[in-house]
Amino acid sequence: MMCAVQRVSLFPNLEQLYGPLTPLDFGMQSRVYTDASRERVLKIYRNHKGEHRTEAANMRRADMGQWVLNVHETDGVEVLVMPRFDGHPLSEADVLRALPRVRQILEALHAERRGQVDLPRLSERLKRFRSALAPYPLDDLFEAIEEPLFRGALDVPAAFCHLDLWQDNILINDATGEVLVIDWTKAAWDDPMRDLALLKTGTLDLLSRPESLAAALELVPPDLSSLTRFRAYLAHSYLHDLYWFLMNEPYEFEAQREVKVRRARHALLHLI
Repeated sequence: MMCAVQRVSLFPNLEQLYGPLTPLDFGMQSRVYTDASRERVLKIYRNHKGEHRTEAANMRRADMGQWVLNVHETDGVEVLVMPRFDGHPLSEADVLRALPRVRQILEALHAERRGQVDLPRLSERLKRFRSALAPYPLDDLFEAIEEPLFRGALDVPAAFCHLDLWQDNILINDATGEVLVIDWTKAAWDDPMRDLALLKTGTLDLLSRPESLAAALELVPPDLSSLTRFRAYLAHSYLHDLYWFLMNEPYEFEAQREVKVRRARHALLHLI
């Protein structure tokens, strides 16, 4: 006689509210599920750092409050509930089509200024990068950020920034072309040129080196201050990526160093 196997729910309280949950995606800090209606997604955090509420607050700060349906602390997890967006992360073929809408989103996001950029924090990051990456010939990249930092060129008012603009965090709907920027946990007040540098290294670099730089420069204001800061934060972003691979995926470091240093030097040379 066969016995039916009863389904055991990992999230009984959530499933009372939203019906059976189906996994959609997972990242380093969270997992994403769709509810029974397939009209909502639940982003579930297990690290108990309050990131569900941080992300909800940042989305509201970015005028995206319509994308926040609810937050929960239940079933031993923290949860952000959002409407489901019928889209996929940008691929190389999507980048140029998405760029005009990305520009609109970032211009609106960066319009408000508050306080100054936290340069002591930037200096501390550079010290960590210098220490970890000391065995490698990267002085030109360090000088590209350290020189304008030391002469005060990076001391500017801060804008609200996303600060994680890599390709998986920018979704596009193939049918409509609608674009949605997701994952607002790292958003903070910073230099908008840092946001654009992160967009370049994390998303626009899906394109060839000349195409990537040309696409980035469509977003950067043409004044000398913006171009100087963009160049500096490009160097910083590539150094950050190298530091991350060295610390987290050292087996990938050499291959990444070859690619990223080549792209960094191409961009820095053409931005002098």
